[in-house]
Amino acid sequence: MPRVAKAAALSIIEGNPNNKTKKELYKRKRNEKKMQLSDDKLIAPSWLDPGAKKDFNFLVSLLKESKVVNNADLTQLAIYCDTLYDYKAYKRAVKKYGKLINGKINPFIREKRNAAQLLDKIGNEFGLSPTARNSIAINLPEENDSGDNDDF
Repeated sequence: MPRVAKAAALSIIEGNPNNKTKKELYKRKRNEKKMQLSDDKLIAPSWLDPGAKKDFNFLVSLLKESKVVNNADLTQLAIYCDTLYDYKAYKRAVKKYGKLINGKINPFIREKRNAAQLLDKIGNEFGLSPTARNSIAINLPEENDSGDNDDF
């Protein structure tokens, strides 16, 4: 499985384990700066159910402040919220019908488990667990980091 790319600053903090030159690291840092996108269009898509839209707006309010999400993440965040809405519906169905239906395991249990796995996967991308937040925190720039010709 391929490794996830690390920010240039993180490579420096770790002692430049890949032995990249300063020129390579400066180029990477400039390119990372270019890849930063706006977050002004993070509005819940019309196809989301009202409950999912509520979750979407809540998550945007949390994540936007930390600059973890931007406009490119809109669909992925909407899928997360849609899956969360489904998960809640499956949970209600299990509660309503019980764990067994006609002597067989309630199929909503399987669906709930599948939704939980997807939520975990997508949620980690957005830092929605303590471990994921710590990983993201490592890559956040310093408050006074202007990105201009810093010495590594």
